[in-house]
Amino acid sequence: MPDHTRETLLPLALLSAASGARTMAGVAAVSPRKATAALAAAEAIGDKVPSAPNRTEPGPVLGRMAAGALIGVLVARRTGMDPRAAAAIGAITAFASTHATYRMRRALMARMPALGAALVEDALVAGVAAAGAALLRRERSS
Repeated sequence: MPDHTRETLLPLALLSAASGARTMAGVAAVSPRKATAALAAAEAIGDKVPSAPNRTEPGPVLGRMAAGALIGVLVARRTGMDPRAAAAIGAITAFASTHATYRMRRALMARMPALGAALVEDALVAGVAAAGAALLRRERSS
């Protein structure tokens, strides 16, 4: 059984954290399907609409946790990690990220316009997802 050090856990954590902020962000970062990228883009746009549901409500949180679990399974397939453990880590990380990024966005909105805060968050999420995907590719090629 392989040793799952930070080389495996870090991509999982980054990708799941991205999906805690934007459900499809982590999945889109590792999926070759254009439809997944389109869903992620639509979600990022929809997030700016005032009628968008609060991400900390039960439905959105469960969706983000499911995305984190899916990322866990995808990472496990690529790295040989136990899929159940990876799914649990992904779901828990997405849950924590959902709440952390919600609080971060609220703090940013106290200092700048709401759209500016959302765009800062989008940039952070995109960077975290891209970093997780790059680390996963590097781990897979090792």
